Amino acid sequence: MKIITILVLALIGSFQSEAQINIQPIDSIVQHAVKNDLFEGTILIAEQGKPVYHKSFGFKDKGKVKPIENSTRFSIASITKMFTAIVILELVEERRIQLSDPVSALLPELKIPNAENITVHHLLLHISGLPNESDNFYKKRKAPIQFVSTTLSNSFHTIDEFNYANIDYVLLGLIIEKYDKTSWEKSVQRRILEKLKMDETGFLKKGIYPGNFAYTFSCNEDGKRLADPLLNIENYYAAGCMYSTAEDLIKLDQAMYTDELLTEKSKQLMYTSYPKYNYSGYSVWTYNYPFAGSQPRVMERRGGILGATAVLIRMLDTNKTIVILSNNNQFNPDSFGNTLGLKEALMIEID
Repeated sequence: MKIITILVLALIGSFQSEAQINIQPIDSIVQHAVKNDLFEGTILIAEQGKPVYHKSFGFKDKGKVKPIENSTRFSIASITKMFTAIVILELVEERRIQLSDPVSALLPELKIPNAENITVHHLLLHISGLPNESDNFYKKRKAPIQFVSTTLSNSFHTIDEFNYANIDYVLLGLIIEKYDKTSWEKSVQRRILEKLKMDETGFLKKGIYPGNFAYTFSCNEDGKRLADPLLNIENYYAAGCMYSTAEDLIKLDQAMYTDELLTEKSKQLMYTSYPKYNYSGYSVWTYNYPFAGSQPRVMERRGGILGATAVLIRMLDTNKTIVILSNNNQFNPDSFGNTLGLKEALMIEID
């Protein structure tokens, strides 16, 4: 009798753990955003790495003929930076570089002003003081070294103050190439994509797109859906040129709970939050989300290039994950405190 009771309690506990996330209110939140033209794309919510909600809405082409599917590939914009940071931390683990190494020692050929005071740590946190690129920078193809030389002609910022700049991660990409002795793309491919079997993830170039890809659109003030101009997306390089699917990003998410990519020490370095630097960590933001009941510890990585908007949200203590990928600028991944918006309403609901 005691054995039967234990089995029944175990089954009840199993059902309760599987039912922690209630699907109905999640779907209501998503459907509200879709019906009000605030979202098109893919949403995947997972618990312990297992999808509990995965739906797609809208179209991936200008003519609104081809619907977005759960397997559709999206530009993930600055989520790319997370891949770059992981490879950098692997090189640190292998003692090929150190976080305290100055850029002047690692890339002396670039002749960057103040490079002797800018370290790998500064680049990872966006506190290098280096300039932002110009708005029209992506109209012409530029190699990474051209990205750096062109951007250095713009106004510098104060070192040790947060300034989100793509040049930081372009330089990290060049460091990877030099000290891993291969291209940044091949390094990411070998160290992350192949290891995790992220077969639907890769690198974008202007005019060369994978199959089942969501082309991006932006809505004007009248709500009209306009195709985005073709950028030289490869100019973003290690800062933002990758594409992926929601399911592939869950593979990355789950690998970060193991030592498959990084040691526990490296993961803690990556997640360490610096309030004085806008709560930035190494390529991610880590914070306790104050608007949900338990104030969960969240690691977040956002991205946006024109209509390509994306976010990966990881609730670190409960292993719950939200992936939102969109090809329309109506979704804002950068909100904080907008509890009625799609992203944060979902965070509150699954807490």
